[in-house]
Amino acid sequence: MDAKLSGRRGGENAPAADGDEGVGRSACAAEGRASVNRLSDHEADEIARAFVTARRQARPLCDFPGRLPATLEDAYRVQDRAIALDGRRVVGWKVAMIRPDLRAGLGADRLCGPIFEGTVHDCRAGGRADVAVHADGFAALEAEFVAGFGRDLPLRPDGATATDILPALAFLAAGAEVASSPLPTLNAIGPLAVVCDQGNNAGAVIGPVLPACAGQPDAALTSEMLIDGVSVGRGSAASVPGGPIAALVFLTRALAARGRHLVAGDVVLTGMTTGIHAVTPGSRGRIAFLGGLGCDIAVTAIAPRLS
Repeated sequence: MDAKLSGRRGGENAPAADGDEGVGRSACAAEGRASVNRLSDHEADEIARAFVTARRQARPLCDFPGRLPATLEDAYRVQDRAIALDGRRVVGWKVAMIRPDLRAGLGADRLCGPIFEGTVHDCRAGGRADVAVHADGFAALEAEFVAGFGRDLPLRPDGATATDILPALAFLAAGAEVASSPLPTLNAIGPLAVVCDQGNNAGAVIGPVLPACAGQPDAALTSEMLIDGVSVGRGSAASVPGGPIAALVFLTRALAARGRHLVAGDVVLTGMTTGIHAVTPGSRGRIAFLGGLGCDIAVTAIAPRLS
């Protein structure tokens, strides 16, 4: 591994991530989750099918397609069903923070979603990432640290520890999440909706591998996002509470609860560091880590796909 982070806790004022947007129906559902009926298998299937179809056809959704889940458990049932319906191979995962005032009700401080084959843009050797977003849906770029795994992490009931994870990492790189959904209000509805729709993910950009940085404070590992030549956000590894390693520990535990685990070749977006930066087709982004390591990102519109 070219860079290691200790997992030290970040500052209390770290920016929020995808699931942090809005309270909406998700907060109401969380508060009353004990008294709200779980989604039936049919309901979970219909929600998943609506999102998968809208993504495949590259058409927008006007509203959440069904009854909003009241718990993360039900939301992940929808996500698992959507993974099965989509049919593409999962080649990684995104992790995002849940807004602080919703964490107790939902029983988690983070959420996760799949990254599908064909949506990872590898610019470790240079070049530009040409990414696609839903033109009439939600679309944003987020500067994130990207972890790549060189070997499998065995499936364990309680997930993995930092001690387990560090030797399995092949690299830590500068990167970006392509956050996009056919539902424009997905983030505003809240984290339960975000989980249902692929974690609001439409791809990952892997930029330059970061040099060895063991022992450096998380705040020294800086990041910046520029949109159309203008700096729109600055941050660091400290923007993610606990740093990238804490995000990876969470992910292993969340996946283990669903009978899943990380394998060699997986890439993980560990959480936004500079904010959620809205884009549209035609936008141009650039990530810059450690003052200069980065790559350019060109945003286009998602086209319908046949499978």
